[in-house]
Amino acid sequence: MKPQLTQEQKLTWKMTQRLSQAIEILQYNGVELEEYLEKQVEENPLLEWKKGELPSSGSAYPVSGVPEKEQDLYEYLKDQLLDIPMKAQVKQAVEFGIDSLNEHGYFDIDVQEWEREVQVNQETMEEAIQIIQSLEPAGIGAWSLQESISLQLQRLGCGANVIDLVHNHLQLVADQDVERIAEIYDFTDEEAKDAIDLIQSCHPRPGLQVAPVQQDYIVPDAYIYKKDGAWQVELSVYNQPTITMDESFLHLSEKDQEAQAFIQEKYKHAEWLQMAIEQRKKNVLSIIESIVQKQEAFFDAGPMQVHALRLREIADEVTLHVSTVSRAIRNKYIQTPHGIYPVKFFFQQGVKMRKGQEASSYTIKQLLKETIQLEDPKKPYSDQTLSVMLKDEFGIYLSRRTVAKYRKELRIPSSTERKKKG
Repeated sequence: MKPQLTQEQKLTWKMTQRLSQAIEILQYNGVELEEYLEKQVEENPLLEWKKGELPSSGSAYPVSGVPEKEQDLYEYLKDQLLDIPMKAQVKQAVEFGIDSLNEHGYFDIDVQEWEREVQVNQETMEEAIQIIQSLEPAGIGAWSLQESISLQLQRLGCGANVIDLVHNHLQLVADQDVERIAEIYDFTDEEAKDAIDLIQSCHPRPGLQVAPVQQDYIVPDAYIYKKDGAWQVELSVYNQPTITMDESFLHLSEKDQEAQAFIQEKYKHAEWLQMAIEQRKKNVLSIIESIVQKQEAFFDAGPMQVHALRLREIADEVTLHVSTVSRAIRNKYIQTPHGIYPVKFFFQQGVKMRKGQEASSYTIKQLLKETIQLEDPKKPYSDQTLSVMLKDEFGIYLSRRTVAKYRKELRIPSSTERKKKG
C-alpha cells in the first residue's frame, strides 16, 4: 500500500518551505540581508526595495577593533549547553560527543567507542545524543547524510512521507525524478517537486554553517547610544530595508492565464517576504533592546561590568523560543560607546560569588589575566593558587580545573611553562 500524503501535510508543505527561508533570513546580518534581497529582486519582477546607504562616518570598522574572534563549531555548540539542565555524567558524554564531531558536523566515532570512553550506560548515551541533535544548526550530530537531512526536516515539522523519501529514495531526489517520486508516494507532480526542493534546501554539511569567516571590516547591525539619560537602540540601514511591489504587472497578465499564474505566485512570495523582513526587524530589535536593558552596567561602565546572562532569560523576556534568539544573534555586531562587540559577547556564563551574586566569565577571565600579569615571573602562580586568590580577593569560587580551562582559553601557558620563560 502506498503511503498517502494527508491533506494537512499538503497544506503545510509550503509552510515548511517558508519556515526554512524565514530561518535563513533571520540568521543573516545586515550586509548578508542586502545581498539576499538583491538576488530576490532579480528573480521576482514585482519586487522593489529601497537600498540602505551607510552613514557618512563611523559605519565600517577594522576587525582588530572587535574584542572576540568568531566562534568555531565546537565553541558554538558548547555555548548552547549553558541553557540546558543536565546531570554531570550526561554533560561529560555530550561534551565528548561534540569534540568527536568532524568539521562537517558528523560524528567521527561509533556509539560503542563513545560509551567506553566516557563510561556511561546506554540511557545516558541516548540522552547525550538527543541533546547534541537538538542544538543549532539543525542536522548536527548525525552518522550519515540521510540522518542529517532527516533531523533538519523533522525540525521543520515535515511528515513521515518526506522522511521516508530521504531514507529510502534519496537518489531519486538527486536525479530530480518527479515522475517516480509521485508514483511511489501518490503525490501530484507539484507535491513531488516541492518535496525535492525542500530536501535539497537542507544543508549536507551543517557544521560548515558555523565555520569562522575572515572579514576585513565589520559593519554593525545596530548602534547603542544615550539620549535624555536612557540607552537607545537604532538598527543599521542594512537591517531596515523598505520593500514594495510594482502592481502594474498584475494587469498585464489578465488575458494570459499562464502569465497570470506566474505573477500571482510572485505576488504571494513578495507579500510573504515583506512580512518575513518586518518580523526579522521586530525580533532583532526586541532582542537587542532586551540585552541593553539586562546589561545596562556594561553600557554605563564598560566590559568589566558585563553580567552573566543566558539565552533563555532574553527568550523569556521577548517571548521567543531560545533557538530563535540563538539564530537572530548569529554573526551580528553592535556599536557601543566602548567599541564594537559581537552580540553573542553579552551572553556570559555565570560563576557564583561570596554574596550569592554571579560574575560573568568575561570578568573573571580579565581578573585572572591581570592577576597573572602582576605575578613574580620567577614564582608564577599555580592554578590552585589562582583559585584561592580569586576566592580571597574577589569572592569568586572557581575550581582549579575551571581556572585551568579559563587560562587555556586566554592562551596563557601553565605556571611551569611561564617559569621557564621567566
